[in-house]
Amino acid sequence: MIRKWLLLLGFCPFFAQPIFAWGPQGHILVALIARSQLSPEVISNVDFYLKGMSWEEAASWMDDRVMNPKFEEMQPWHFALHDKTLVQTKTPNLLTKLEFCIRMLQYRTLQSDESIHENLKLLFHLIGDLHQPLHVGYERDNGGADVNVYLIQKETTLYKLWEKEIIREKKMDIWFLAKSLVGLNLSEKRRAELEKLDVTRWMMETRMLIPEVYKINGGKVDQQYVDMNSPRVELQLIKAGLRLASLLDKYFK
Repeated sequence: MIRKWLLLLGFCPFFAQPIFAWGPQGHILVALIARSQLSPEVISNVDFYLKGMSWEEAASWMDDRVMNPKFEEMQPWHFALHDKTLVQTKTPNLLTKLEFCIRMLQYRTLQSDESIHENLKLLFHLIGDLHQPLHVGYERDNGGADVNVYLIQKETTLYKLWEKEIIREKKMDIWFLAKSLVGLNLSEKRRAELEKLDVTRWMMETRMLIPEVYKINGGKVDQQYVDMNSPRVELQLIKAGLRLASLLDKYFK
């Protein structure tokens, strides 16, 4: 276990710049955390299906195409918004699309290389989105995008605050997350519980952070809010990385 944490620290010299967003840099961090936990065999197998695409590129691929009309159908896949209880819908969303990707990878021996390639890229990105609270937030305010807030005299939205501003204010980088990961000191039992495959449970776990997200004091966000929620952002990125690693280890050994 300690060896894997040290391996993660080995990425630090190559990724020491500040992180300015959950995506793309936040998604890249999720991919790097996942990679640090995997054997060379699994990494090689994943690389084969990525077809020359780096893990960093795979992690941010969906966001890179968000404004491209050719990929318009993907826009709802980033979110699973609901106001009270989760309502099943025929429209693909973050939850249903992620579950579909995992099912496809479960039967990868029956899939074409191209199908595996496409679902891998989606998996890399959607795991990250699932762990950002406002991607599974309220439909009534568009996942916090319609909630204006003021962060230390700067106008932004609640969504952007969680998407990038907290990370920017705390100057999070890979060193920051590596130390947090080591500090968790996860037992094998606790890690197994955390990684147990249950996408709906992962989503509801993320959703439980919503009450804290909305403690914004009439739209004025102070340093105390940032300090209180920074550890939550860190933990969500780490969980996403460990869970991505677990899935890749399971299906690409």
